[in-house]
Amino acid sequence: MSTAEKSLHTAGPAPSRRAGLLPTAAAGLAVVVLAALLWWRVAASPDGGPTAGALVGVLTLVLGLLALVGWRTAPRRSWRVVDIVVAAVLGVAMGLVFTVWNLGWAPVSGALAFFPPASALLVGVWLSAGVVGGLVVRKPGAALFVELVAAVVSALVGNQWGFATVWYGLLQGLGAEVVLAVLLYRQWGVVAAVEAGAGAGVVVGILDTTLYYPEFVLGWKVAYGAFAVVSGIVIAGLGGWALTRALARTGALAPLASGRGAERV
Repeated sequence: MSTAEKSLHTAGPAPSRRAGLLPTAAAGLAVVVLAALLWWRVAASPDGGPTAGALVGVLTLVLGLLALVGWRTAPRRSWRVVDIVVAAVLGVAMGLVFTVWNLGWAPVSGALAFFPPASALLVGVWLSAGVVGGLVVRKPGAALFVELVAAVVSALVGNQWGFATVWYGLLQGLGAEVVLAVLLYRQWGVVAAVEAGAGAGVVVGILDTTLYYPEFVLGWKVAYGAFAVVSGIVIAGLGGWALTRALARTGALAPLASGRGAERV
């Protein structure tokens, strides 16, 4: 037996790519659960929770620190010019999608006026930029970057929420980014997409029930938060994963890892 054959024989089978899926998925789920507990504390507050400035500041600090820890512990992946260009194009494109959705929000959400918390089932469209950005670019900060660019485009074009759209985009992007960071930027499949969407959904549930719907009773706040997470999972998570696969199959993502291995997306 040759030296090479002996080496192959003694090395044993190569570790499966999915060997670490369960623990990393569990870690991502833990982040979502912790964020949900934070939301529950805010929703249950008898005085309606913190002011807008305090809430945004606390969420930005907590989510930013969690993302920073993930970035520092993940394998370093420097951004290339092509990564920046693709992320910017995705952000602008998703910003235009946001703009169209902004126009249709009033009549569509009005149809659910019989149970106001049900409108949260539609917020996933605004959460999808971060998930798609993370899955396509696969670099630390991509989810945050794409979601924030999309939000800025939406604000510049004009919408009914004004500048609030920008810091919503910042926090929603961080919600998705934290999950990908906890997964150490090594999981890019449907589980990572769903958890990233759920993370963004928890964030928008906290923001909306505190800032826009403080008059909701606790039961309605719980329902709104749950619907926001479901929307994040289905529209942003599963929808973002499907969109990334579709883009990869067209060859548009060929310069990126997500395009070179479409079957692994």
